[in-house]
Amino acid sequence: MQPDEAMDHLLRDAMAAEQPQLSPAFDDRVLRRVRPRRLTSFGRGVMWAYTAATAAAAAWLLHDLPMTAIVAAVVVGVPLAIGVSAYGRSLVARQ
Repeated sequence: MQPDEAMDHLLRDAMAAEQPQLSPAFDDRVLRRVRPRRLTSFGRGVMWAYTAATAAAAAWLLHDLPMTAIVAAVVVGVPLAIGVSAYGRSLVARQ
């Protein structure tokens, strides 16, 4: 049998076969897997504790700097951090 004839035979068999059906719960399972994960209450508590500890450490480390330098660092650093975070999320969303 020639390769073209074999392919034709396979295609005819495939077209004549019954169509496979997805299970009724398939959509629910897919949506559950692609839904963004949420932090548990413990995870949110850990994040709040980390934020408070970081803010306290930053305040302690920056207490000798002039206020203008601190404000400048915040004015530059916050938008930069937001931009990097948004860029990282866009890279993850493309995958």
